[in-house]
Amino acid sequence: MKRKRIRIALLLLAVVSLLFWWMQSGHKSDKMESGYSGNFPVMAEIVRVASVRDSFGVTGSVQALRDVEVFSETSGIVRKAYVEVGEKKQAGAVLFQVDDELQASAERKARLACIQAKRDYERYANLYQEGAVALGSVEPLKLKLDDAEADLITAGRKYRDTKIKMPVSGTVTARFVEEGEMVQPGVKVANVVDLSQLKIRFYLSEKQVLMVSSGSLIKITSDLYPGRIFAATLFSLSGKAGRDHTFEAEARMENPQATPFRSGMFVRVSASGAAERQSVVIPRAALAGSILNPQVFVVNLGTARVRNIVAGSSYGTSIEVLSGLVPGDSVVTSGQNELHDGMQVSVLRQTGKGPEK
Repeated sequence: MKRKRIRIALLLLAVVSLLFWWMQSGHKSDKMESGYSGNFPVMAEIVRVASVRDSFGVTGSVQALRDVEVFSETSGIVRKAYVEVGEKKQAGAVLFQVDDELQASAERKARLACIQAKRDYERYANLYQEGAVALGSVEPLKLKLDDAEADLITAGRKYRDTKIKMPVSGTVTARFVEEGEMVQPGVKVANVVDLSQLKIRFYLSEKQVLMVSSGSLIKITSDLYPGRIFAATLFSLSGKAGRDHTFEAEARMENPQATPFRSGMFVRVSASGAAERQSVVIPRAALAGSILNPQVFVVNLGTARVRNIVAGSSYGTSIEVLSGLVPGDSVVTSGQNELHDGMQVSVLRQTGKGPEK
């Protein structure tokens, strides 16, 4: 019984000692976290109203003004290829020569038939003018001539189609047939892009759409050409949003020869609104919460209070405040990471002016 009492007493003593040590540690930890026994020193800035100009910056993709798939309109064996991938060709240049023996023969036959039909018609037309033949003898020859001319047009077109040509001036990006291969009407033989002008496609949010309109100046930058700014003009803006509630936009620009772009490259697209407006702004450094849940510490009579805000657009080192603050409020810009709601503070330095009267 005596040993049992001793064990209980030792156990109680251990519990009391542990509790005392924990209380002492917690007290020291609180002091270490703050580092100050008095008011915590902070720096603050007066909330102000400033003139801002709305702007946006999004990622866009470069596309050729014309991206054309070239198809065969005839059937036959490719006898000669006059192009390689990467070559620049003018519109009308021959890319492939398809076997044209049958088409050339048909075209010559149609031409001769047309010549003969024309001669017969003209001879009988002259006789009709002289009164030697009746009108009924001339009309069938006129129809025969018209039919021969139509056959010549068809045969000529088939003969010309044996030369597959460039539909537009540009660069050949792909070749899908080789010499000796058989092609049929509708078979894709090449791809051509016209890079003399570029289309810049990008997507804007509901708010960003209001900043621009058709004809607006758009700035284009690229990591490939650091420090260079290229000017583009907004060509079109969709009137209907996609599933992600963004609107497709397209700007156009000349492809600079000194710093050329290629189809498929990524660029940065930026633009500014037409007019300035007045808005409440604070330094970005004043934010204590996250971007999704922005908060600031407002100093009032030496006490720091947490205040939730609604943040708007960013302008360099400043951020727009849509609600939660009014001009004249004092927000902590340095030291807020050590603060908690209701903590006593002393402002070491306060910058900015109060609201204008």
